[in-house]
Amino acid sequence: MARLKISLLAATLIIAACAPSPKDQSKNNSGQSYVTGSVGSGLLSPEVLVSRPSISGTFLAATKISPDGAYISYLASAGKNPAQNLWALDLESGENILLVAAEDVLGAPEQLSEEEKNRRERARIYASGIIAYSWVDASTLMFPLGGDIYLYDLGFKTTRRVTETEGFETDPKLSGDNSKVAYVRDNDLYVTDIASGAETRLTDDATDVIRNATASFVVQEELGRYTGYWWSPENDKIVYTQIDESPIAIENRIDFGPDGVSNIAQRYPFAGTDNATIKLGVKSLSGGETIWADIGDDPDIYLTRLVWAPDGSAFFAGILSRDHKTHRFYKVDPVTGSSSVHYEETSKTWLNIGASPEMLESGSMLWTSESSGKRQIYEIGADGQARQITPDNVLVKSLSCIDEPGQKLYFTGWQDTPLNNHAFSIDMSGENLTQITEKDGSHIARFSENCERYIGTHHDQDTPPQTRAYNNEGEPLFWLTENKLDGTHPYAPYLEHHAKAEFGQIDAKDGTKLDYILIKPYDLKPGEKRPSITIVYGGPGVQRVANSWGRSLYGRMLAHHGFVVFQIDGRGAAGRGKAFEDHLYRAMGRAEVIDQSAGAKWLKQQDFIDPDRMGVYGWSYDGYMSLHMLAQTDHYRSGVSGAPVTDWALYDTAYTERYLGSPNPDDVNYTQGAYEKGSVFPYLDGLTEEFLLIHGMADDNVVFRHSVKLIDAMQDRVAQNMRVMTYPGEKHGFRRDSNRLHRDHQIIDFFVETLGE
Repeated sequence: MARLKISLLAATLIIAACAPSPKDQSKNNSGQSYVTGSVGSGLLSPEVLVSRPSISGTFLAATKISPDGAYISYLASAGKNPAQNLWALDLESGENILLVAAEDVLGAPEQLSEEEKNRRERARIYASGIIAYSWVDASTLMFPLGGDIYLYDLGFKTTRRVTETEGFETDPKLSGDNSKVAYVRDNDLYVTDIASGAETRLTDDATDVIRNATASFVVQEELGRYTGYWWSPENDKIVYTQIDESPIAIENRIDFGPDGVSNIAQRYPFAGTDNATIKLGVKSLSGGETIWADIGDDPDIYLTRLVWAPDGSAFFAGILSRDHKTHRFYKVDPVTGSSSVHYEETSKTWLNIGASPEMLESGSMLWTSESSGKRQIYEIGADGQARQITPDNVLVKSLSCIDEPGQKLYFTGWQDTPLNNHAFSIDMSGENLTQITEKDGSHIARFSENCERYIGTHHDQDTPPQTRAYNNEGEPLFWLTENKLDGTHPYAPYLEHHAKAEFGQIDAKDGTKLDYILIKPYDLKPGEKRPSITIVYGGPGVQRVANSWGRSLYGRMLAHHGFVVFQIDGRGAAGRGKAFEDHLYRAMGRAEVIDQSAGAKWLKQQDFIDPDRMGVYGWSYDGYMSLHMLAQTDHYRSGVSGAPVTDWALYDTAYTERYLGSPNPDDVNYTQGAYEKGSVFPYLDGLTEEFLLIHGMADDNVVFRHSVKLIDAMQDRVAQNMRVMTYPGEKHGFRRDSNRLHRDHQIIDFFVETLGE
């Protein structure tokens, strides 16, 4: 790390005070308003985007069909209170019933443990109140709240507390027969019998570095596994992880909060450094010693997924190599711990790991893989042989339901364009592919256990989320929330100036078609040339250009402030197949710049764009790309970089090494120049445009050190084009509405000032 010329604390206090000086508006040569830092009624502003009730209307989260089919349960907030409550729709009466109000149970807003805050940050859960629940049986629901576990009885309309401890219970899961609930407390695994309330402690060896039944930081953040234990089908055993974090070096991260300064000793596995080690143990509920599983000879691995065989005779553990090029499912005997390789997949670049596999009664496994180039559903037979079920002309997003008696699968994905996401069905033989949903846009389908019905949510650029029940052929049954854009909808005041997004394609340098989205100001007049803001991404695993409601709101807000808003998915983005992503292999900060530049050149040629007043904005990887686009090109006058990665050697192992390999020259997974050219620092001589740097000071994902290093380097150059705004107590994703408001006003005011004249 470059040396600091002033202390971190002093630097932070000084730079946090540096903020753009807003201009209310700028005018063109005719005196007409171009852009403004404040808008009137009927136009979107930062205040509108955080207002409650949400301008998107009613959104039902975690919708489920009760075991007897009598109710549809869901989570939703009410009025201006952001906390989610537990509701149910009585399908016989049509009545929506409030079952549990979170604050009625607790008597006050929920207080989270640090572990729970971190778990939610990893899973990008920004809701409060009740965030998860399960049906125990046709009349009972279970939910965690405030660090304890509760049961709600539909018949008696009563809530019963299952656990009542000083500790914070996390990740509760019911046994298959619904008689017991398991959970993690203080990094040990417990089980409570629901009928008697008797608690059994299954592990007792947790320390400050040994953690049981919990996924490690990088596995949660980068591999999407948020749990560390799994019930057996007979409900008599649990297989659990034990991670040892002692090999991970401690990063002393200073958290500047409104109430003081804290030194957080975080074990953060920087690229090229040691990860946590992992063991898999099987614990019987009847007692006895843990049976440790054989998961191969290489200790430097990631456990990705785990699933039990339906008869409980074995479980299958997915093991990913440190270089992300080999993934094996080990078949493990839970009695002896012995194992054999059941299925293996390899890649010359990297493997994107799909969702957890699903087991069939036959002993076969359904698994999604990109081995054909696009993600498809495969059946891995009991003999370990793979058979592709879905055809190559479809890209699968997720497997939704398995009708094994009917030999049919239901899934979501796309066939004609990645802009839309639809629900499909297909015979398990691979025949009779049928698109169930019809409207363009994004569709989510949550099926009943027998796949006969599903709860479908649809939204597009002009339609907020609408939720309806359907049969499995897509015929509508009844509305859960029509969320109709009429005069009573929260978005109604903004309909008059609703800007319809325009989609299109441009050619990359190699001829690849790249999707873009364009939003113009409602008051754009013929012959007028406007300033523009490109919201940039370009990184792997994310698709930004899609026909969806939520992603368009921020762009529309910027358009209501007078800017043309542009976004393009370059090579490397998700949703177009593996070959489209593979352009980033060992080449971050290069392939994306080429494609974003193609987009910028196209944008400059449009007759409504002022090519001398173009700005660029992004957050996280987007913030990284904002810096690269400013430093490597001359397309933009100014930019905003939020919580950016600046040096990949300061980011975590699992993400960074997947794409760039190891930063250590003596490692076989090292590629010369991958880290050096991927960093922003070799290009800082070209970073001469005005830019605003934003970062949460408690960020434990892209740690604040990234921005500190950039600040130091710019000061070393005596550069005067950088402004900084920091946020005490905020992590990577901002949670406080006041901070989100402040941040977004900073961004708007900065662009009004730098692009307005």
